Order: sequence, then C-alpha cells, then structure tokens
Amino acid sequence: MSSSMANDAEDVERLIHATFPDSPAIPLSEQELVRIWALDMHWLSPELSSGIIESLCQTGWLIRSKDLLSPDPRISPNPPPLGWSPIVRRLKEPPSFIPKPMMASKPNPKPKSDGPQIQLSSSHEYPKDWAETNIKPMISWISKESGLTQKEVVRRAQRKRRALGPVTLWFSLSLVAREQGLEMSAIMELIGERN
Repeated sequence: MSSSMANDAEDVERLIHATFPDSPAIPLSEQELVRIWALDMHWLSPELSSGIIESLCQTGWLIRSKDLLSPDPRISPNPPPLGWSPIVRRLKEPPSFIPKPMMASKPNPKPKSDGPQIQLSSSHEYPKDWAETNIKPMISWISKESGLTQKEVVRRAQRKRRALGPVTLWFSLSLVAREQGLEMSAIMELIGERN
C-alpha cells in the first residue's frame, strides 16, 4: 500500500473509531450517522455525509444490514488525536478496505449487540458520581431548555463519556448543556455541593 493510500486508510480508520467507539460497534442508521458527522462533530455537511457513507459501503469499510450501518469488525482501532478532523478528499474516494492479517485472527471477547441500545456504564468502568442524585433533574432541565428529548440528551452525554474515558455522567451532561449554549451557573446549581 502506498504512503498516500496508507494515510487515506488511516483517516478512514480514525473516522470509524470516532463514530463507532464501542467494540463491537452498535449499528447506526444512515440518518444517525449523518447527524453525528454533521451536527454532533461538525465535520461534514449532511449532503456530503450521505455520499461518503455510500463510498465507505462500496469500498468495504461500512457494512449495511437491514438499513443499519456498522464498520467491518476487522478494522484496526485507531483513536484520533485531540483536535483531529477528517480530510474530506480522503473520505470521498477512500481506498478499499483490506483487513490486516493479525486483526482477522484475533478473537473478539465481547458478544455482538443485537441493535442500538442506550445503556448506563457499570460503576467499575467510571468513577462514582458524587452528584448522582441530581442526574435526573439535570437531564430534565437540559431537555427543557435545549428542546432536545431526554433520550437525546442522555445519548449525547454517553457519547461524550465514551469519547473522553473515565468522566462522571454529570460532567458529560454539563458538556452537552454547554454545547447547547445553556447557562452553566444553572448547571452548577443543579449539581449541588460536593459532600
């Protein structure tokens, strides 16, 4: 593989890792994928996102099944560096996906998910929330003030939590509120004082 093709493949791997951080990946609809790239990440326009999805399906990076998309499970995890954004040219004409032999032979210990689900992570993965009792009021307030559904607020918070690693749920909810342009002093009142 040439150096240019390797860079193109690396960009696609980073995009896939940022979009599907779970392993195995939870499938997404095309509409959800477009929303993530265009509205959540601000990387691509909705129109461009649809074209790139088609290109990634044709070259084997994404697999379409029953109107849901998921990455080929043999794609190497390649977390993007902080501040990374994809180079559109590389995504419009991606190289064909060629699995690396080492990755194809490794067994995957996690069972495959049946479909999209919202799950709260278990406490052994993340630190305990000292503001835990105020989570539901925070979700309700962010939903009411931003116009997002409570389910969407939770989905965005969990996405931030997966991307950032061991952060508390109230912190990732605060980031969602900030992203929506909401007043942070109100969030601080909702969180309350640390005991």
